[in-house]
Amino acid sequence: SFGSSGPSPGPSPALRACGCDRRAAMAVELKPNDYYVTLGVVYKKPGTEPETQKILKLNRKVGHVVHTTGKVWKGAAGGFWVELDISNGDSGAGEKPGYVMIDANGFGTPGPCLQKADAADGPPLLLKATMPEGGKAWDGGSPEKEFVALQKTKVWEVKVVLSMLFGLKKEAITIMGGGKALGDETSMKDAGFESGAEVAFEYKDGKPMTLIVMSPVQEGEKLLDLNIRDNWNVGQVAKLIADTTGLKKQSMIMALGKMGERVPESAKLDDGKLVVEAGYKEGDEIAFMYLGDLEGDLAKFLQSKS
Repeated sequence: SFGSSGPSPGPSPALRACGCDRRAAMAVELKPNDYYVTLGVVYKKPGTEPETQKILKLNRKVGHVVHTTGKVWKGAAGGFWVELDISNGDSGAGEKPGYVMIDANGFGTPGPCLQKADAADGPPLLLKATMPEGGKAWDGGSPEKEFVALQKTKVWEVKVVLSMLFGLKKEAITIMGGGKALGDETSMKDAGFESGAEVAFEYKDGKPMTLIVMSPVQEGEKLLDLNIRDNWNVGQVAKLIADTTGLKKQSMIMALGKMGERVPESAKLDDGKLVVEAGYKEGDEIAFMYLGDLEGDLAKFLQSKS
């Protein structure tokens, strides 16, 4: 099926993950329907019929510009392909006609291979980042990657890209600027980043930690051990309990104290609070109040334990 414009996969049109040549994205005057290469590879269906099963894998520098007509074809498997514009010769993916894949669905990439390029966004910034301990380069290659951002790109978007490039958890990434942690809504412009700069970031996935949940229906019986990490918040713990036991998270109120004991209003825990900030340590019991059908919702889980 065809459309007039392609999807904008990835964190946002303002951000393109890549490992690119510093000057590539800036050297070409952008035209409507242009795309940036984001991961150094382009998948092309040669010819004028996108239904063809033949696919070529082309290597292009990340940040390289590909010219298209804007005519998008959606494959049966859900992938989006855009027609190359060869009216002026080399499209950026060869001088011969073809369609190139935008989202690289099913090709083992961590994100889109192409991202829409818009001259109205201004010159892109080409920034660098180095893989931290515990990371893995998406392509098994160099631990040093580059990515393209815009002046308006937000810190949270950069976290998404770093997580894709290095196989990280975005919530465990802290981006630094001016010697301090940057807020998620801070733009690259406001943070003072210039093209060619290294983006310093910390990655703390937390240390393993076990909390105990006692049974709310069988006094003195353990319900389960919770294997979490010490950088988790209370909401994440509640979700794990719910996912494991069949309880409904929206009916749970996490609280300080022991299961079965009456607790004061002040014992309630905020979902956003880190468990260690709430005073929990390895092996501690964490409790909750339940506003739903406790025995009914737990029945299947308890039966599986017996």
